[in-house]
Amino acid sequence: MSEEMPDNVRPLGVKFRERAPDDRVLVEPYEVPGAPTCNHLFATYTVSEADADVTCGRCKGKVNPMWVLVQLAREDRRMHATQQAAKRASERRAERSRTKCDHCGRMTRIRGL
Repeated sequence: MSEEMPDNVRPLGVKFRERAPDDRVLVEPYEVPGAPTCNHLFATYTVSEADADVTCGRCKGKVNPMWVLVQLAREDRRMHATQQAAKRASERRAERSRTKCDHCGRMTRIRGL
C-alpha cells in the first residue's frame, strides 16, 4: 500500500499484527484417527449360547451381546416400518384405481396401476 491517500479517505487506526517469521510453521500435519477396521454393522454374527458370546462374522472379534441385540431390533423395526408404509401406499393406490372421466363423466380405470 502506498502512503499517499486521497482526501476523501479516512484511516481507521487499525493496527495489524506483525508478520509471522518465515521459519515458523503455521499448519502442522496431523493424522486423522481412522475408523476401526470393522464396525460390526451389517455383518453376520455367531452366537455361542454356552459362553454367552457373540462373534462378528467379518473380523472374528468378540462383540457385546446387548449391542448386537439393539442393532438387530433396530433393523427389524426399520424393516417393519418400511413394510407398513409400502402396504399403506398400495392400499391408497388401490383406492385410486378408478377415476371419473372429465369428458364423458363415466368411471374409468387408471392405466398402469
